[in-house]
Amino acid sequence: MPTYTFRCKNCGEEYTTFTSYTRLEEVKCPRCGSREKERVYRKVSFSVQGGSSSSCGGSCGGCSGCG
Repeated sequence: MPTYTFRCKNCGEEYTTFTSYTRLEEVKCPRCGSREKERVYRKVSFSVQGGSSSSCGGSCGGCSGCG
């Protein structure tokens, strides 16, 4: 299931929950129980270790997982 981070509009608590997209309206603040919330978006970054995709000799299409 996806992870969602919210900020409660009632008390300001920021919390993360695991739930399906269809059940987002049911999510309540763990501090005050309010369902009034706003989604918090985080910057996600990652790096690929190893050489460039042109140096990959495997059949994976260039991921860093083969080697």
